[in-house]
Amino acid sequence: MTLRTITGHLLGSGVLAVLGACTAAGPGPNADFDRHRFSRLVQPYERPEALYFDVSYPAEYPRDDLDAEAARLQWLSTWLKSRNMCPAGYDIARRRPFDYLEDNPGRYAERWEIACKAVPAAGGAG
Repeated sequence: MTLRTITGHLLGSGVLAVLGACTAAGPGPNADFDRHRFSRLVQPYERPEALYFDVSYPAEYPRDDLDAEAARLQWLSTWLKSRNMCPAGYDIARRRPFDYLEDNPGRYAERWEIACKAVPAAGGAG
């Protein structure tokens, strides 16, 4: 073998070792990635008063797990905050499965109907 071949093998092995270490560790949990992957906030054009939070229940976030439920509620709060919606808070008016003919291209498992709380009127006697 020539010096050039040996150097190429060592360099190639080093790059593969670094890449292997990076992929073996994985990126770890990422709440923002999971929020986009397993949920969405919907305000239908034809019903601007309606607000829906669509969710999935993958193995990482099972339906009956308290930690997974806390994560879903955090996703909802983050969606609302990022869109400047429901500044006075919100209530989950209803949780329901999707209707058979309801538009669900993301194949979410459930649709939560969200009701924003009214912002208190400013002012007062004074």
